[in-house]
Amino acid sequence: MIIDVLANSDKYVKLNSDFKKVFDYLKNHDLKNMQSGKHEINGDEIFFNLNEYETKPAQKLEAHKKYIDIQVVISGEEYMGYTNIENTTISEEYNSEKDVMFLNGNVDKVKADTKSFLIFYPEDAHMPALCTDTPKKVKKAIFKILIK
Repeated sequence: MIIDVLANSDKYVKLNSDFKKVFDYLKNHDLKNMQSGKHEINGDEIFFNLNEYETKPAQKLEAHKKYIDIQVVISGEEYMGYTNIENTTISEEYNSEKDVMFLNGNVDKVKADTKSFLIFYPEDAHMPALCTDTPKKVKKAIFKILIK
């Protein structure tokens, strides 16, 4: 897992050529005024889901196999739980159509706000949308980058 501020995003483009496409997209588009839903950048290779929801005290721990996530809070703030997948047990088997499996395990938390981004690789189990103190409305972009 990687967490940093968006101002430092250029430091990470060498890790994956598609990261640059995501960060350039963020710089050149106003996601605050976009409608929720799926938005394609490069077909199924790079796309994002723009979600609006209220944070909760608990969520499901999840991981993916086909895609790397870059998660960016557009408005609001939340805690994100995370742990290495080796520290978990499976609660719901992997669904290849949805590219998700659900897990049980203890997580550490980090605060995500509009200045930050988080990158989750397949080995990074994560628990999104946790409230920081009380439930709050959040708008978040979850970029999906196909692992090649």
